[in-house]
Amino acid sequence: MSETESATLIARDEQLGKTYPMFLERGLLLIGIIIYLLSFSQVVQEFNTKWIGLIVALTVYPFLILFTIEVIGRIIQKMHNDVN
Repeated sequence: MSETESATLIARDEQLGKTYPMFLERGLLLIGIIIYLLSFSQVVQEFNTKWIGLIVALTVYPFLILFTIEVIGRIIQKMHNDVN
């Protein structure tokens, strides 16, 4: 292929967009991991029986943190894409 030909499958013209600030998502993930590690024992103690607390702290709680990080990341992405 020459440089003048399109690199897309349907031969459409595409423009490169702005680069996404990946350091923000990596920072958010690191903050989420730190929050999980610091609050794990508190989540376990919130329940009457220890095994229910462990199940919640090992399954539900990490997903809740990751879901929150994902939502924040998508908000950042939306804000970043809207700015011209």
